[in-house]
Order: sequence, then structure tokens, then C-alpha cells
Amino acid sequence: MNKTAAIAVSSLAGIAAIAAIAAATPSRSAVEGLASTAQTATANLRTYKVDKVHTSVIFGIRHQGVTNFYGRFNEIDGEFSFDASNPGGGSFNFTIATNSVDTGNSDRDRHLRQADFFNSRQFPQITFRSTEVRRSGDKFELVGDLSLHGVTKRITAEMDWIGTGSIRGTPAAGFEARFSIKRSDFGMTTYLAADGGEGGGLGNTVNLIVAVEGLAN
Repeated sequence: MNKTAAIAVSSLAGIAAIAAIAAATPSRSAVEGLASTAQTATANLRTYKVDKVHTSVIFGIRHQGVTNFYGRFNEIDGEFSFDASNPGGGSFNFTIATNSVDTGNSDRDRHLRQADFFNSRQFPQITFRSTEVRRSGDKFELVGDLSLHGVTKRITAEMDWIGTGSIRGTPAAGFEARFSIKRSDFGMTTYLAADGGEGGGLGNTVNLIVAVEGLAN
């Protein structure tokens, strides 16, 4: 190859390299577009404080192997932020007072607050802190750490995002989450069947429904 041809080839190679770098480098408008999208997604993540008057925490457990018995907690606090178009940016953090357990019978409620069950004196709170939110069909999966009776376990709840609106001029939003735990996983074994099943005095599986209404801060 003569000198002139070599120079031409070298020049073409240089031009091709510059073109490749330019193609791989996002344009200013593209970068600004991505930043705008991110800002929009963040802006949609409004934070809502739990409206205690319109929020329910309900639990169900098998009794004597023949029926499902239900109770509730009357005191829940916390906040959440969520945008259905950007579920991964959501955050859910809640605290429940164990001494607010309510089964419609004062003697039973006193027993549930004692060491046989929730031990409210030593463990006054149940907490949940989300670690991930992801879409699952037309619903969402809410993943996080549940701390109960001195034990923390990772749980996954199915969440139905009900939507957003306005209540007396204040932005509002709400959802319902459902999940199950084994109470023996949290060291609560009183009246548990010998095989850890659903027979005996009280079953091992506890089903929970958390229906939350929140108002914007």
C-alpha cells in the first residue's frame, strides 16, 4: 500500500471512530429528556400520612380447627408514597400499637396483650418497612420487613392500589394489602397444635388485611 492510500485509510478509520463515539454519547436533548422524565416520576410520588379514622388492620386465625376468628388493631400510624406508573419508587412505613388489639372481648384482649401472645409491655409496636414494590399483573407486590414480637421477617403482600382523590380539598390515596404469616415464626406458640398446623386451640397461620387511607402532608 502506498503512502497516500495509507493516509486515506487512516483518515477513514479516524472518522469512523469519531462517529462511533458520537453515536454512543447521548445528545444534550436526550440527557435533558431523561432528567425531565425522572423529575416527573419523582414529582408524582406524593407522600400520604395515615388517616387513622379510615384505616383498618384486620387479622384472622383458625379457632379449634372449626372456624375462622377475626380481630383488629385500632392504632396504626405511618406514611406511604406511591405512583402506579413508577411502582419501584414507592415507599411504605407503618407502626401498629400491640396494646390496641381488639377482638370484641375485654378479657381476651387483656390476655392477648400479655406474654402468652403479643407481650405488649416488652414489644409495644409492630412495624413494617418496605424494601421493594413491583407490579404483578393488575396488582402490585409489596415487599418489606415485618417486625413482631422481637422478630423481623421479610414478607410479601399482594397490594391493590385503589387510587387517588381529594377529601375536603386535601389530596388523598388508598390501598389494600393482604398477606399471611406463621405466628410460630415470630415466637408466638401459645395454644399451637403439636404439629404446628391449623388444629389445636389456635391455628398457626394468621391472615392479615391492611386497608389504608392516607392524606397528603
